[in-house]
Amino acid sequence: MTTVQLPDELVRHLQTITGQEGADAAVLKALEDYIYQRQLRVLDFEGQFDADPPYDYKEQRRMDERKN
Repeated sequence: MTTVQLPDELVRHLQTITGQEGADAAVLKALEDYIYQRQLRVLDFEGQFDADPPYDYKEQRRMDERKN
């Protein structure tokens, strides 16, 4: 585990928001929720753009092998 210095007021606020009694548990819960929300935002882009369809990774590999 990592030790981080946080203002007491911030920790109390996190405890209230997360419903966790301990400081460590409150910070962990807040970080987990934040990461989860970020992952959901990434999924919002699913299907909105195509990767490079004509890209042929096998051809690229052959070209790379020829260079060596």
